[in-house]
Amino acid sequence: MGSDSTVSSQLISRIGQFRDGDWDTAVRRRTELCLIDSLACYSAGRSLKHFAPSAIVASQLLGTNSDGSELSPFVMAYLYGQAANSLDYDDTLMGHPGAATIGAILALASHERLSTDRLLRGIAAGYEIQWLLSVAAAPSYERAALVRSVGVWDTVAASIGVSVSLGLEDSMIERVIGVAVSHSVLPYTAKWYTRPIPALKNNLGWAAAGAVMSTCLARAGQTGVMNALDGETGMWRMAGPAVLRVGFKHFPACWHLQEYLKTVSKLLEMMAPKDDVVEIIVAGPEEIKKFCQRDISGSADIAFSLPATFSLLISRVEPGPLWDSFGNGDDALRYAETFRYEESEDRAITLRTRRGSEMKAVVNVCGHYHFDKASWGLDEDGVLAKHARLTDTTLRTETAAALAARNSSESSVPDRLYRAMRNDMAIKHHESN
Repeated sequence: MGSDSTVSSQLISRIGQFRDGDWDTAVRRRTELCLIDSLACYSAGRSLKHFAPSAIVASQLLGTNSDGSELSPFVMAYLYGQAANSLDYDDTLMGHPGAATIGAILALASHERLSTDRLLRGIAAGYEIQWLLSVAAAPSYERAALVRSVGVWDTVAASIGVSVSLGLEDSMIERVIGVAVSHSVLPYTAKWYTRPIPALKNNLGWAAAGAVMSTCLARAGQTGVMNALDGETGMWRMAGPAVLRVGFKHFPACWHLQEYLKTVSKLLEMMAPKDDVVEIIVAGPEEIKKFCQRDISGSADIAFSLPATFSLLISRVEPGPLWDSFGNGDDALRYAETFRYEESEDRAITLRTRRGSEMKAVVNVCGHYHFDKASWGLDEDGVLAKHARLTDTTLRTETAAALAARNSSESSVPDRLYRAMRNDMAIKHHESN
């Protein structure tokens, strides 16, 4: 690669495998699962109380297309990104790649009537760029405890994903990157790691909308800073396509809680019928203490509370939007009173029951900066089951039809899926007025 090569041009060279040509079968299927999982999270998130302000304000300030006929791609991307991340059930690798990337691509793909194949290619490329940039910029563990960077690179990544879906040339993609960096959110002090968790802890809707705006501005002739990504980086640490390593969540909760929830679920399966939990003991290092506060403040705080999420599992509340509907004092959260934290270098959960049983299990965790989360998350059957439980019926039907049609014809345009997305968002838009 020549000495005049820019980071932007190097990024573009990394996504060549997704732009045209034959798909790797495993990569294509995993990309389909990224879409399927994301649509489930969008459908679940759009009904939440703490998503409602985003929908209301977007409808008041951003509105429809200039002719008033339907929601603009900008608004669609914003609503999708916010809803998909609201329940904290969406996929994770370095951050939450799907909410912004898929939100932006679906919004413009619907507007431009792109084929399912182009839609999927853009998703795979967007995930790849989000991974590359996030790894390059990842702070040390100690620094990450002070300053977070969730979503910093998502606008750039989603913009490149959109560009690949649209089939843009290299020079135009470089222009898109230059415009996108000025639309990106900045790192912020990690106050949300201090409970209670605010309702707007991430801003992935804005990242998605920024990608739509950046791409459209670049296509209209706007230019930006062309060397914004250049400098010393660790960007080219590669381990295969990012979609193969993304983790699909088992539960609508922070990634740090997933293995604890999986472990307690297995313990509950061992409990005798009609027995009941009377004590929960979680042992672990000080870093998990912040997740062990019993009281919750606001629905978004539940996703970061081990006492609350454990109680919901013991109460047999199905993981999904219902987890967002409870507050202190509700019967489903009564088991939070039995919760106790013990500081320890070893991670373990102990359940004691009314009949005198004691069940204990070690908790194996996947760290936040673990670079391959696929094996820790849901498998394909799990993603499909989650999609079936949570996704709007029409969206689910049209997604299946779009993916099936793509397998028979790469030029197939999923108009019915796009129409279903527009109608779904329009309903939420009108409900917010």
